[in-house]
Amino acid sequence: MELSPSHGPTMSRRPPAFSVIIPTHNRCSLVARAIASVLASTMTNDMEIIVVDDASTDGTMQALQTTHQQDARVRILRLEVNQGPSVGRNCGLAAATGDLVLFLDSDDMLLPDALGFADVAFQQVPELQFLTLEGEKTSLEWNTYEQGIVRARNPGWRAEGFHAELLQQRSLEPPAGVDSPPRVLEFGDLFPAILFGDLFFLSGLVIRMQAALAAGPFNPRYRYLEDWDFSARLCLTGVGGYLDHVGFHRETGRADQLGRAGSTWRRALMHQHVLANLRATGQVDSVESQLLLKRAQAAADYWFGRCLLEQRHDHFGRAYLTRSLRQAYKPAKSLMWLVGGQQLARMPRYQTEA
Repeated sequence: MELSPSHGPTMSRRPPAFSVIIPTHNRCSLVARAIASVLASTMTNDMEIIVVDDASTDGTMQALQTTHQQDARVRILRLEVNQGPSVGRNCGLAAATGDLVLFLDSDDMLLPDALGFADVAFQQVPELQFLTLEGEKTSLEWNTYEQGIVRARNPGWRAEGFHAELLQQRSLEPPAGVDSPPRVLEFGDLFPAILFGDLFFLSGLVIRMQAALAAGPFNPRYRYLEDWDFSARLCLTGVGGYLDHVGFHRETGRADQLGRAGSTWRRALMHQHVLANLRATGQVDSVESQLLLKRAQAAADYWFGRCLLEQRHDHFGRAYLTRSLRQAYKPAKSLMWLVGGQQLARMPRYQTEA
């Protein structure tokens, strides 16, 4: 792997509070917009932006060098061979010097007060290892706008092993100079939630550097929901938080987006990988966590078994459903699917049911 750095003017200064890492590939105008959104932050003088150009062929590198060559806050790295966003994020993290890290997708935008609110949260709760801000989304395809996408769009918040009311709550005053009402910070152990479904969008997730390193790198083998795999390991590092302040903006509906709205089959397969990788860390060691992991595996087996039947893989589908049944997970439904098999899977009423 070759990595070519490009820096602004060399300056001697203390490490910044924030490192914002933006991997990009052939999104020249979009990544320029993403950088501009970060530079508009109220924390603009206490940050660095690390752009990792993943072998773009649309002039991204040259355009960014021309625009930001005099700005010491913006650092541009280039991969000579396209390797995907996970490698880009890992390279950016290796180069980062901030106390807090945020991975911003190149087609997303950071809102001006996001880092300021995050800074207040980490100061108010020193044990906090990571924090997700709320977000908003515009669909270019359907011309719709939606706010509150972190809680609404990530299924882990509604997981069976998780009770949000058990999280601690604290009222958070806005950063100095920001005209905003107080926000509510919820924090605690988020591991029971992420075992059953994803919780975060990376563009709204602010992480202590030591926690990001402890979680381990993004897995470059995954091109779908690789953020779930990373954030599941992140939840093992300690206390996580959620702040009800909209801090990032997403746009969906572009043809080049990898997206998160993949098939139920792909999500079910990724759930199996996430749980296997958590076991491989050796860090799920308490009795309570082991029981939760066992329950989550039974849920994943049930889900995967049904997906396999829908894909006409009857033998393997029955094997996973049998594993789920042995753990007494949804026994009536598991039996129904074991008996009904592919005939049940082909019925429209069951094809989108989780």
